Amino acid sequence: MPLIELVDVEKDWGIEPVFSRVSLKIEVGDKIGLVGKNGSGKTSLLRILAGQDEDYRGRVARRSKLSVTLVPQRYEPPEGMSCLEVLLEESRRARAEMDAAAELLAVDSTCSAAARGEDYAAALALYGDLAARYESLGGEAAEEAARRLLGKAGMGDHADSPARELSGGEKNVLALVRALASAPDLLLLDEPGNHLDFAGLAWLEEFIRGERRAVLAVSHNRSLLDRTVDRIVEIHAGRVCEYSGGYSAYRVQKLARAAGQGMDWQADRKRIERLEALVSRFAQIAAARPDPAWGKRLRARRSQLAREKASAAAKPEASAARMSVSFSRAAARADYALVVRGYSKAYGERLLFEDSGFDLLCGERAALVGPNGSGKTSFIRDLVARGDADAAGRWDKAEAIRVGPSMRLGYCAQEQEVFRAGRTVGEEFEALGAKADETFRLLKRYLFERRILDAKVESLSGGERNRLQIARAVFLGANFLVLDEPTNHLDIESREALEEGLEDFAGTLFVVSHDRWFLEKVAERLILVREQGFLPYEGSFAEYWRDLGASLARPRGEASRRGGIEGRAEAIAPRGSGSPRHSSSSRIEDRITELEKEKAELERASARFSEERDFAKAARAADKAGALSRTLEKLYEEWEADTP
Repeated sequence: MPLIELVDVEKDWGIEPVFSRVSLKIEVGDKIGLVGKNGSGKTSLLRILAGQDEDYRGRVARRSKLSVTLVPQRYEPPEGMSCLEVLLEESRRARAEMDAAAELLAVDSTCSAAARGEDYAAALALYGDLAARYESLGGEAAEEAARRLLGKAGMGDHADSPARELSGGEKNVLALVRALASAPDLLLLDEPGNHLDFAGLAWLEEFIRGERRAVLAVSHNRSLLDRTVDRIVEIHAGRVCEYSGGYSAYRVQKLARAAGQGMDWQADRKRIERLEALVSRFAQIAAARPDPAWGKRLRARRSQLAREKASAAAKPEASAARMSVSFSRAAARADYALVVRGYSKAYGERLLFEDSGFDLLCGERAALVGPNGSGKTSFIRDLVARGDADAAGRWDKAEAIRVGPSMRLGYCAQEQEVFRAGRTVGEEFEALGAKADETFRLLKRYLFERRILDAKVESLSGGERNRLQIARAVFLGANFLVLDEPTNHLDIESREALEEGLEDFAGTLFVVSHDRWFLEKVAERLILVREQGFLPYEGSFAEYWRDLGASLARPRGEASRRGGIEGRAEAIAPRGSGSPRHSSSSRIEDRITELEKEKAELERASARFSEERDFAKAARAADKAGALSRTLEKLYEEWEADTP
């Protein structure tokens, strides 16, 4: 039987339904991605699967003695424990319970066989179960296994360090290793990529792919989904739909299903309209002629009409409201947007940057890339502070950071500190010179309702504050966007809307992000943080990851390439001028790049045609995108076989 099966499960928050009639089956070894908009009920579904929420209707069937571990979005280790002790916590608890059961058995063994009875048999069975559990957690070799797991995760040096002193990303890795150490049959991961840098994300991909156990992961990280899962489960409008493959395959299948449903609905609607006209005509004839045959024919047509209506395809839902991002551009009067010379930064005795710099021309689109803790956000904050000082147009050559005099900064902060505590949303925009009606017209495009104007900024969710930051940058008419982790807390649709808005932005873009898909879409050049300095890399993120990033991120060994088309595309971007290319590989790469662009255009066209209710064109575009996906799969196989 399956590990776990949900049948017609329903969940409400008070009188508001979260999801209804959800049916889902998880088998041994499944790798599943769970997606959906913010607030669609993904975390609620995880809690039901984990047995942490019994407040639902429907049936949940679990395999006997099923072990499920849920890794939450944020993990805070117990106070006073080292990393090793965190991993051994469950093993030591199991050993203590086993020893206690053994003591009871030792006492009972002094009694006669007749006096022992059923209680002794039950105690013996309990001891057997506890002993089996202890052995599954590593038994006497648990500590050795725990140290080995920490080493594989790149945290071997932290084994005896206090777990509470780890960074956010390290705590996430520790939570994943702790879950693995507990030897569950099913791993449930809620946004496991949060706070991880590229090295951490590469390890996470390898971790999920290499797991023999079933894994269900909630994630908005499209590259992660493309590389790790075999099917996608989407929660939409309170229901679940399943799609085979990774994220890229899911996108094409969803478009094709929507177009097919629309065509079925249109055909059924025309058939029903013809039957309704026929029934109306028969009714007129039957009323005018006292002939029983006409009455019989009328009843037959009415029955046929009722059957057609009952079996007709549902009307396609109107496209849900989607964040709309459109950046204007203030004119730039300089060649350089940013000049950094002799920049140094330290926290106490820890040196982050020393006498380093780089240039950013007006109109360039660059990403600042480096591991967690390397100083990226510290530099961004100094840059924004310098930009505020340069608002009057002063260009001071004595400064380490110089922002062009005609640059108007739009800043999205990782910690969202651009807003002042205690202010409402309306007050924040009023301070920028906006009137209430003007603010609402702007925020409506970012999926806010009018009551948001009276809400305190600190009362908003992380995703709402990020959408608010983007709206603020748009209002300021920035021609220099500085974005520090702008996709944090955003669902996939909002991330894609932001990417589309940035595609049309003609100004200068400087971004920090660990979302590889996002970087590949928006950045054309990288500034690497290396050895207390900046190292410009003249190429896209795909080129960097292939040439440098993957080897730097995976000191534990190269993981095999796997996943959907979009994810694999990063590995085969055109090489930089310093890297020789095999001629055959070069031709395949060029063809793949061309087809990837064509497929993306077809996907956008299919979505647009569905919104316009031209489902025949939507279906044709989706079919062509699907055919290109199959062609691309073959080209990737050829490329992998031909690459030296």
